[in-house]
Amino acid sequence: MLLINKAWQSACSLRLKEVVETRTPLFRYFALLGCALSFMIQSASGQQEESHWSFQPLRDVKVPHLESSWPENPIDSFILEKLNDAQLQPAKRATSDQLTNRLYLDMLGILPTSDPLLSLTDDDSTSSWSQLVDQVLASPYYGERWGRHWLDLARYADSNGFEFDFVRPFAWRYRDYVISAFNTDMPYDQFIKEQLAGDEINPSSLQSWVATGFCRNGPTVGNQTLDKNRYEELHDVITTTTEVFLGLTVGCARCHDHKFDPIPTADYYSLYGVFANSEEPYERPRVGKITEAGKAFEDAYNKKLQEIADRQSKLYAETLYAARSRTTEHLVRVATTEPDNTETTIFFLSLTKDQLRPQITYAWRQYIAQHARSGHRIFGPWADLMQGAELTPDLWKEQGIEPRVISALVKGKPQSPEDIATVYGELLTNSWGLRSVVRDKIKSIESWSAELGKGIINLADLMAGGDGLGKGEANKAINPVTGETATGSTSSIDAGKFDTYLRAENPYVDGVFIPQQKSSQIISSTGLAIHDAPIGNKTASWDYIKYGPSQGFTSTSINGIDYAAEPNWMMGLHANKGFTIDIAAIRALHDFEQGEFKTVIGHGGAKDMSTIDVAIYLDGERRFYQPAFKAQQPGPELSIPLNENNRFLTILITEGTDGNSHDQGFFGNPRIEIGKDVQYQAKVRTQRDAIARDIAVLEQQYSSTPDPNEDELARVLLDNSSPVWFPKRRLYFYLGRTDKDAYRGLLNSLDAIAVSNANAADRAMVMVDKSELTDPAIFQRGDPTQLGNTVPRQFLEVLSQDRKPFQRGAGRLDLARAIGDRENPLTSRVWANRVWLHHFGTPLVENPSDFGLRNEPPLQLQLLDYLAAYLIANDYQTKALHRLILTSQAYQRTSFIPDTVKFVKQNEIDPSNQYYWRFNRSRLDLEQMRDSLLLASGMLDRAMYGRPVELDREDNNRRTIYAFVERQNLPNMVQVFDAANADSSTALRPTTTVPQQALFALNSPFIERVAHNLATRIEANEPSHSIELAYKYALGRAPTENEISLGLEFLATNELVDFAQALLISNEFWFVD
Repeated sequence: MLLINKAWQSACSLRLKEVVETRTPLFRYFALLGCALSFMIQSASGQQEESHWSFQPLRDVKVPHLESSWPENPIDSFILEKLNDAQLQPAKRATSDQLTNRLYLDMLGILPTSDPLLSLTDDDSTSSWSQLVDQVLASPYYGERWGRHWLDLARYADSNGFEFDFVRPFAWRYRDYVISAFNTDMPYDQFIKEQLAGDEINPSSLQSWVATGFCRNGPTVGNQTLDKNRYEELHDVITTTTEVFLGLTVGCARCHDHKFDPIPTADYYSLYGVFANSEEPYERPRVGKITEAGKAFEDAYNKKLQEIADRQSKLYAETLYAARSRTTEHLVRVATTEPDNTETTIFFLSLTKDQLRPQITYAWRQYIAQHARSGHRIFGPWADLMQGAELTPDLWKEQGIEPRVISALVKGKPQSPEDIATVYGELLTNSWGLRSVVRDKIKSIESWSAELGKGIINLADLMAGGDGLGKGEANKAINPVTGETATGSTSSIDAGKFDTYLRAENPYVDGVFIPQQKSSQIISSTGLAIHDAPIGNKTASWDYIKYGPSQGFTSTSINGIDYAAEPNWMMGLHANKGFTIDIAAIRALHDFEQGEFKTVIGHGGAKDMSTIDVAIYLDGERRFYQPAFKAQQPGPELSIPLNENNRFLTILITEGTDGNSHDQGFFGNPRIEIGKDVQYQAKVRTQRDAIARDIAVLEQQYSSTPDPNEDELARVLLDNSSPVWFPKRRLYFYLGRTDKDAYRGLLNSLDAIAVSNANAADRAMVMVDKSELTDPAIFQRGDPTQLGNTVPRQFLEVLSQDRKPFQRGAGRLDLARAIGDRENPLTSRVWANRVWLHHFGTPLVENPSDFGLRNEPPLQLQLLDYLAAYLIANDYQTKALHRLILTSQAYQRTSFIPDTVKFVKQNEIDPSNQYYWRFNRSRLDLEQMRDSLLLASGMLDRAMYGRPVELDREDNNRRTIYAFVERQNLPNMVQVFDAANADSSTALRPTTTVPQQALFALNSPFIERVAHNLATRIEANEPSHSIELAYKYALGRAPTENEISLGLEFLATNELVDFAQALLISNEFWFVD
C-alpha cells in the first residue's frame, strides 16, 4: 500500500512522459495506474462541476398547474406539488392569535402590543392578512430584527477578540448602517457593493464608507507583530465574503486546490490580492457632528494623531538611517549567500532591532542583478571581480568607472566575494554618511551639552548603557536572573534560585534580584537586607528591567501623559523583580553631592486584570510603598532627597494579584535632579568651554565634506530607487518587534480615547485601497515564505465565462459587481435561501453557506430557483420576497400535529418537515426572548441606534441588538441562550437545551425584575382583570375561561408577581407556534 500510495502521489505530480520514462518497472506500473485513475477522477470531477445544480443559470421556472384550486400563491403551488408526489396532506391554518404572534416575532422580534393588531380573526380574508403584513414590513423595528440576522453573518462585535479584546469604539456605526439598510429596503446587490466597496461606489456618502466595516468586523489578533496574524485576518475576510454572499467555502483553497469544489488555490490568492491591497486607515473618518461637549475629545484625538505622525516620522528616519548604515552587511550577505525565504515574505516580520531586514537584502540582490554588469560606472568592477577577474584599474579608467570606486578597490585589494562586498559597502556608506556622521556628532554634543545644563540624570538611560544624558539605547535592558546586559524583550523568566542577589554588568546598577514570597531580602552587594519587602503572589517574572515598556503592555500613559513618547521616557519593570542603583557610581560620573530622585509610578497592564505592589528603599530604609496598585489608575509622583552619604536606591515590584502577564509596572521620567548642586555647576562651566572647542573643529570638517545629495555614490543610498528606500506607509513592515509593539500601542490608544469619552463625534471603521498596489503571489501550501507564481486580482473561474483581471484599484468594487451580477447563479439563490431559513426555521439548502458539490440538489430546488428569480425580478428588494413568503399558505399553517392516524403517520414519514406540510415550532432566540420580556413588563426602551450598552447592566432596557458584543467575556445570558459566535460567520445558530436555561428562567435577577414590573403593570382592582392584562401583555392574546379560573385559583394562595413570572416562563411565551 505504501508503494501504491507513493506511486499515486508521484503520478499526480509528474507529466505522463516522465512516468513512462521511470526506470523501475514496478514503480512505472503503479505510476501509470495512478495516472489513469487521476485522469478518470479529474474527468468525472470536471463533468460533475459543470453539471452541479448551484452553478447552473437560474431557470425560467414555471409555476406548477394543479387541479386543486386553493393555491393562490406560487410558493404553495410548488409545495403542494411535492406534497402530492409524496402523498402527504398540508396541515390546517394556524389560529389568528398564533399567526399574529408568529408574524411579529418573525419580522419584528417582539409581540404585538396594540389592540387594533389583535383584531385579526380566524376567518379573516386574505386582504386583511396582507394589510397586516404590509404594516409589519413598514415598521422601523423590522430592521432591528432582520439586521440582527445579517450581523450574525457579518461576525459583528464591539471588541477585537483574542487575548486583549480591545474595545472597538465605533463598530456600532456598521450595526446602525445594517438596520437602516433593511428598513429602507436597500436592493440586495447595492447592499453587497456598499459593504465591499462603499468608499468607491459613493465616495461622498459617509454612510457608504461605514458599510465597509463588513470587511473589518472580524476578530483582530492582539499581537500584530506576528506574521501569521495578518494572514489570518485576511483569510477571515475572504472566507466570510465568499460564504456569506456566494455560499462557497473558498477558504478551503488556502493551502491547496479545494478538495471538493472547482476552486483552485490561484482563485483564493486572487481574492487575497483584493483584500491585501486594502487597509483600514488609523485615522478613521468622522461621520458624526462635533458637539460642544465633544470638542475636548477632538482636541485629544487630534493631539494623539499628531503624536502618531511624529512617532512615525521619527521611526521612519531612524529605520532608513539604520538601513543605510548597514549597507556593508547587506552587500556581504548578497555576495556570500543564496536568497532566503524570509526575504520575499510580504507579512509582518517580527525581528529584533539588531537583525538585518530581509526585504532590504532582497532589494539589494535585485539591484545588484540589474546594475552589476561590466562597464557600469559604479558596479562594473563588482561584476568583473565576481567573475574571478584581476584588478584592472587602467581598463576601468578607460571604461569611465567612478574614480573613487577604482581607488577603494586598489587600496582594499579584495580577494573574495566577501572582500569585494565589504569594499563597496564601506565606500557607499562613507559617501553617504561621512557628512551625516559629522553632523550627528555635532548634534549629539550639542544635545549632551543641553542635557548637561539641565542637571537631570536619566536613570532609564543609565540602565540602557548610557551616561544619563541621553546616550543610551532604548530597549536595552538588564536580565534580572543573570545581571547581564540584554537587548529587546523576553517572556516568562523562571530563576533557578530566588532571593539570590546578583551583581549587574551595568556599572551604575549594583545588582538585581527576583523576590520570593517572603519579607526578607538582600538588596546590595554589601549584604544590606530589608525585612519588610512586599510578598508577591508568584515567584516567576516576565521580561527584563528595561528602557521602555515591558513586553505585552496595554498602556504607557500615567495621568494622561504618554511616557513612551518624547520628550518623556520610561523604565519598564514587570513584576516580580527588583534592582538596586549605585548612587555612588553615578555621583562619581557626574561629580555631584546632593540631588533628588523623582519619578511618577504607573501600571500599564489591562484594566481590572491585576494589581502590583511597589516599594522603594534608600539604603535599606523604605521611603515609598504602594500596595494593590491597579492598572491604568492615576499614578503617584515621587520625590526622595539624596545626600552625599546615600549609596543604594532599591526599586522593587511584586505581583499583588495574579495578572496573567498584565503586571506592567513602569516609571515615568525616572531621574536624579542635581542642577542645584554647587559642585556640579562648577563642572558644567568647565565642560562647556571644551565643548565649544570640539564643535568648532567638527563644523570645519563638515563644511569641507561633499554634499551627499550631489554625489552619485551617495545617491545609491538616497534615491527613491535605492534598495534601502521604502515609502513611509510601509514603515510597520520594517520595524523591530519592540518598536512595533510600542507603535501599535500608540495606535490602540486612539480607540482608548474614544472609549473613555461618550461625547466623541462618531467615526467609522472603514476599508480603503492602499496607495501602492501589487499582484499577489500564491503561497505554496499556505506558507507565506514559500512564494509561487503571481496571479491577477480577479473573480472565481467557476462563476466567470470571460474572466478578466480587476481594473479598478484593489478590485473590491469589481468583486462586488461580479458577486451582485444578475447572471451570477449563486448570489440570489443564497440570499433567497437565507430569507426562507429565517421565516421557516429550516433552509431549503441544508448548509446555507455551502452550495458546493457536497450539497445535493434540495428537494424544493424549483421553489428555490423561483424565489431567486423573483428576487431579481423585483430589483433585489428583500421586502418583496418577504411579502411573497408571508402571504403563502405554507407560512400560515399550524405547527401542531393533529392526533389522527393520518397525521401521526405523516409525521413518521417526514419528521423533519422537509415537505413543509406544517409550520416549524421554534424557541425564541436570545434577542426575541429578552426583548419580549422587557416589552411585556413595560420596560422596553424603543430608542433606535446609537452606542452599545452592556447587556447585563441593570438599567439597560434597550433592545438586545444594541447590547455591547464582547468576544471574550460573554455575559451569562449570551452564553446560555445560544447567541451567535462573533469569531466567525454564523449562518444558523445552534439551539441547545441545558439546565442553565431553566435556572435562568427561575432564578435570574433579570427575570425577577421583569416579573415585578409586569406585576405592577397588571395590578387591578379585580384579580380577573389582572389575569386578562397579564395574558394580553405576555402572550398577546385574551385568556380562555379555563385559564381565568386557573389563574384565580393560583392567586388565591400566591402573589401577583409569582403569577406574572409563571406566565413569562411558560412554554407559550418561549416558543413560536
